Amino acid sequence: MNSDEVLERLREELSLPFFNVKVENKTYTEEEYQAFKHDLLQYFEDYVQNVEN
Repeated sequence: MNSDEVLERLREELSLPFFNVKVENKTYTEEEYQAFKHDLLQYFEDYVQNVEN
């Protein structure tokens, strides 16, 4: 899948219709997509969700 398809799939699977992130312009395999999604969710968990004041 290409970068536009990756972004559209992320929007669907994460239920974030206006989600926008820079995706490298290349062809992604299913394994690469899953790794990208995992890294994105891990980043969110580490740096956004667990912020303490």
